[in-house]
Order: sequence, then structure tokens, then C-alpha cells
Amino acid sequence: MKFKKFAFVLLGLVFLVLYFNMFSQYQKSESNLAFEIQLKSDHPDEYQLFYVTKEDQQWAEEYSLRQTYDQPGTWQEIKFKIPNNVYSLRLDLGNQKAKIDIKNVSLVGNSKKNISLGEVTKQKQHVKLLNSKEKQPVEIQVIDVDPYLVLDINLYRDTVMNRMSNLSIIFVSLLSVFASIVSLYLIRSIRYIYLYLVEIYKDRKLIVSLAKNDFKTKYASSYLGIVWGFIQPLLTIVTYWFVFQVGLRSGSIADVPFILWFIVAIIPWFFFSEGLSSATNVYTEYSYLVKKVVFKIELLPIVKIASALFVHLFFIVFIFIIYSVYGYYPSVFNLQLFYYLLCTIVLTLSISLITSAVVLFFKDLNQIITIVLQIGFWFTPIGWSYTMIPDSWSLIFKLNPMFYIIEGYRDTFISNVPFWNHPYYTFYFWMFCLAALVIGVNSFKKLKPHFADVI
Repeated sequence: MKFKKFAFVLLGLVFLVLYFNMFSQYQKSESNLAFEIQLKSDHPDEYQLFYVTKEDQQWAEEYSLRQTYDQPGTWQEIKFKIPNNVYSLRLDLGNQKAKIDIKNVSLVGNSKKNISLGEVTKQKQHVKLLNSKEKQPVEIQVIDVDPYLVLDINLYRDTVMNRMSNLSIIFVSLLSVFASIVSLYLIRSIRYIYLYLVEIYKDRKLIVSLAKNDFKTKYASSYLGIVWGFIQPLLTIVTYWFVFQVGLRSGSIADVPFILWFIVAIIPWFFFSEGLSSATNVYTEYSYLVKKVVFKIELLPIVKIASALFVHLFFIVFIFIIYSVYGYYPSVFNLQLFYYLLCTIVLTLSISLITSAVVLFFKDLNQIITIVLQIGFWFTPIGWSYTMIPDSWSLIFKLNPMFYIIEGYRDTFISNVPFWNHPYYTFYFWMFCLAALVIGVNSFKKLKPHFADVI
């Protein structure tokens, strides 16, 4: 017994070290790099910063940023956000002859480093640095049009990106402790997950049969029958497309027509929303089965999800058809659609196991889920791009597990990015799902004996 406790503590320490290292690397990789200067000129002008990420890359307009100086004779701070893997910079100093004073040149990443303009300048054109060694500010004389300075910032870049602030170290430490506790909890409960998945596999034929029957009976009383299962989502897609593209005049995003960018996001959301809503109420709907001792009622949530999957598979075919109409044909990257489909099923099942058990004892949960799904639609980058929001808010939106799935669908159909290119998001998503699955299975086991009393 003592050995088990010791081994468990040792494993926790191993997790702690691994997570601290992983989260530190993630924090560094996601940190933004900025090039900041303060300048004063006798003329208003536009300043442009070009950047390259490798030695043989050419200066190009698409890899540049612009800032306007509009207060002649006064100091103005100019800040350029640049990639954190930048190799070299070229600072274009306006479009006219001028006298410019520059001070407080710095790189800002995980920490801030003041740099000497004279030391990092490797090439210049139509520019004369009058006192670039010690004196501040540096006086610059622009002697002709198209003036620029080429800056080598490699050494300083590595310094500011590799050094974490004290606040970042505290945050990463706390996050590592939390992740370690969750991991130990999952390891202790992994047997319950395994047994639950075995039950699903053993009764897979029964699940498919019940799902087919559920899908048919859902629309049995309506004149058009199961056709309504496809009409409603199609009308919703057309409505949102009209609002965003026609009403709000949304143009192409990620170099593809808006409708293509939009449908690969809203279709997995339909599946998740429908699956979670219906699975939450499954025990009330199938109350006659809940009261039967011989029936494995823990299979009912997956039955509802499988029922919603039929419509989703139709819309996956619909995606391929619409993309083909626009001239975008299937590629090898589309194969990872199976992976993201599995992610959506697991996420929906994990959450619905919790909600389906709790809703019997807390009826208001139904209304709460409805509201959360309504808000969640707008807080998930379905009709808008997360690149529109500030970087400080971006991380918060990425905590939404549906962010991983929706961006994954876009990677599959648009960006052609394999899922293993997002190791940190992949780790977070599966940790979230496993934790929810364990909580769901344990909640069901504890609450199941009382189901018959509250239905």
C-alpha cells in the first residue's frame, strides 16, 4: 500500500515536470513579438516594417506592416507586431527627405530588451546615421527617397522569447499542478472509461438499431417525415449565409468564398448542438426503458448521438458537393475528416453523459443548456474569424473545445493543415474530453439508482 502511494506521488511529480516544460514551450511559441520605437520627425509620413523568417527570403509587401506618423515635431511611439520566428527586419523611413530622431528601440516578447540601433543595423540605403553609438536619441538624415535600415535582431529575439516573466512562471506552475492532478484522477478512473467503451462496442448493433428507430420516429407524425431533419439545417445555413454575405457584405476569407468557409464550421456545430440537446433529455424520453432493470440505459446517450449522426453524414456529403461546385476537389487532407468526426462524437458523448444524469435532478439544466448553446454559437468562430479579436482574448476563445473541431474542419477542407501541427490544442482537447467522460461515467454510476424515483 505504501509503495502504491509512493509510486502515485512519484508519478505526480513526473507529470508536474513534464507539464511545466510543455506549458513553458507553449507559452513561448504563442507569445507575440513586437518591435517598438519612439521617433520624432519634421514631416508627417508613413513608416513600413518588412520582415522575413529565413535568410534567403525576399522582402515582400505581404510580409510588411505600416504605421503612420502624423504629429510632426513631437515624439510618437510606433509599435509593429511581428512573427516570433522573425529572422530579419527592414525599417522603411517614409517617402521623403527628412530629419528623424529615434530612441527607445526595443523588442518585446516574454520580456523586453532595449537595443542599440547602430549595433543591429547591417545595411542602409539613402540614410545617414549621425550618432548611432552612444547618444540618445539617434539622429538620422534621410537623403533620398526609398530610405531604409536592415536590422539583424536574431540575438535579441532569442533573448526576449526564451525568458519568461515572473507572472508567467507562476501561471505555468499553477497550470502544471492542475494538469497533474487531472492526469492522476484520469489514471485512477481509466478502468471505468475502458469498461464503458467495451459496453458500447459489445452492443454496437443494438445502438445502431435503436438510433435508426429513433431517427424515424422523431419525424413520424409530420407529413414530410425525415425530410425535415435536412430541411431545417439547410434553411438555417441559407439564412446565415444571407445575413453575413449579403447583408453584412462579408467577403472571401482565407482566400475562399465565404460560403465555403462558413459551412465547414456550422455543420459540425449543428451535429454537436443537436446531439447534446437530444442526449441530455434521453432518459426522460425513454423513461419506460429506464425502469427496466435488464436494459443498459447507459447506452441511451450514444443512441441519440448516433441518430443525429445520420443527418451529419448527409451534410458532410453536402460539403463535398458545394466545394466541387466551386472548383475545390477532394484531397488527401480530407481523410482527417474521420479524426475530427470522432472528436465531435467523443466531445458530445462526454458532456451529455454528465448533463443527461444531472438534468433528472435539476430540471433547469435544460434551459441552461439551451442558453449556453445559443451563446456558444456566437462565441465560437463560426461566422467570424478568431483573428479579428485581440491576442489577449484569443486564448480565452480557444478554451472552447468546439474551437478545436471547427478550426479542424477548416484545416481539413481549406488550409490543408494536418491535426498533428497543433499538438498543444490536441492535448488540451483530449484532456478535456477524458476528464468530462470520467466525470460523466462516475456521475451516472452514483445517480442511476435514483433515476426511477425522479422520472
